[in-house]
Amino acid sequence: MTNKIPDFKLAPATLAADSLTLIWDKPANYDKVTAYHLYQEDQLIAKRPVNKTHITLTNLLPSTSYTFKLVTVDRMNVEDVSSRVNLVVRTKEQGSLIDVTKAPYFADASGLVKSTVKIQQAIFDCPEHGTILIPEGAVILTGALDLKSNVTFQVDGKLIASLDPKDYTITKEQSWFQGQVNQDGLPLSRYEGWELHCYRSLINLGYIDPSDRKKTVIENVRICGVGEICGGGNELGLAMREIYQDVEKYFEYYSDQRPGRRVRGRLICMMQAKNIHLTGVAVTNPSCWTIHMIYCDTVTTHGISIKSKGIDNGDGWDPDSSQNMLIFDTTFDTGDDCIAIKSGKNPEGNQINIPTKNVRIFDLEMVGGHGMAIGSEQSGGVDGVSLRDCRIKNTLYGLELKAHNNRGGYIKHITMQDCEIDSFKAHSVEYNADGLPADHLPVFSDIRIENTVINGPGRSIELIGFSNETSTDGQAYVQNVFVKNVTLGMLTDETKEIYLEKCQSVCFENVKIANLNQPTYILAEATVSNITMKEDE
Repeated sequence: MTNKIPDFKLAPATLAADSLTLIWDKPANYDKVTAYHLYQEDQLIAKRPVNKTHITLTNLLPSTSYTFKLVTVDRMNVEDVSSRVNLVVRTKEQGSLIDVTKAPYFADASGLVKSTVKIQQAIFDCPEHGTILIPEGAVILTGALDLKSNVTFQVDGKLIASLDPKDYTITKEQSWFQGQVNQDGLPLSRYEGWELHCYRSLINLGYIDPSDRKKTVIENVRICGVGEICGGGNELGLAMREIYQDVEKYFEYYSDQRPGRRVRGRLICMMQAKNIHLTGVAVTNPSCWTIHMIYCDTVTTHGISIKSKGIDNGDGWDPDSSQNMLIFDTTFDTGDDCIAIKSGKNPEGNQINIPTKNVRIFDLEMVGGHGMAIGSEQSGGVDGVSLRDCRIKNTLYGLELKAHNNRGGYIKHITMQDCEIDSFKAHSVEYNADGLPADHLPVFSDIRIENTVINGPGRSIELIGFSNETSTDGQAYVQNVFVKNVTLGMLTDETKEIYLEKCQSVCFENVKIANLNQPTYILAEATVSNITMKEDE
């Protein structure tokens, strides 16, 4: 019986002229695997630990084919030949390079003078497969920028955001913009589940086309570098909000008792974009959410750091009604959810009905913020999210599946393996509750957690379904949940709680506290059915 390494492939959207990223999954029986050996043309070029199922190769030659072989290594440092997989990849052609600080653009490299027009012109002038470069050592001050298809935007220096809200609007001179724009110069966007006109982001890819939200309007873009993309933070966010303080006039921007909160732009926003690669750079200090993907297909993010500590609504990475999303080798320290997977909000999310699906997450570290969230704006549905080899620590909620009773929609086919998290919750929430109710309750189903440590403070696991007298179904259980080989708490904990309410078909197998005691199960008996607890066999 062979134990081949599955899914050894080029990471989507990562192929460049001089670099590429390879990813794979763990073999079915990986308990004896300690490492992977990667060969290039039969020469050993890398050794990777068992939890690092990816590698980025640089300094490659353009337009060149490379043959790779990957094999597992056991505890005796012996390669398992039966596990070996092969892959042939050809790099892209080398494109031209535009340094924005040189002729004919001469963008100011001191960070004192805005260079928006100059950089935007460099983007327009960049030929297909070319690169727009912010060189190392340069500090570039700019307002909103729009990227285009088939280019690389390389930030080796520092790109910093203007603090003037006017620099994030569309003017009459910018007639090239194809999206919808309101009388204030704000383009159509989506925020907290609703389509509405918002300020532009610092870096923008694409636009929303309400006549066909599944159409690709921008594709094949790479944002990379060793530098920093730094937003305007709370200062810019507050300046944007202050213009929209009149709640009666701008009621659509009112959120959580704060006027103007929904009008702010993000740091990087992708709309109806496909085949996007984000790698290398540090992304910091957004005016609200950091990286937002709306109606997108195939976005790969890796090798970056996201810092938004202290930012109001400072989410890190938010796929929103998007599919084929991939993120790994990334660190988060955020002012809200590190990752928040969304698909619109009632009633609009139910009507647009574009789910987020096929989200693959591995080798992440979240060191602060609210943790990893699915919801609460999930009215279009979320289907297929996998997490592996992630560390979600010092967060408020760990892994949280959440929805308001009025949302409708669903969250299903969620898996987590080989992770360390603060807590696991799948439940209803009461905040962000405006909007007409859906005609059915949310449904959470088919959730699987294995080989994971849950050792944060407070309740370890909480599963609470939904009920609403105004909905046609009355009650919706959290159902088909399987938790296996999970350790709760610390050695010093006498007990840890597992709370179940409105749950159905939940199985706990070999779930113990770190001190090997059994956890305390709290069951709301009238609303819990088919719950099993098994010892390790």
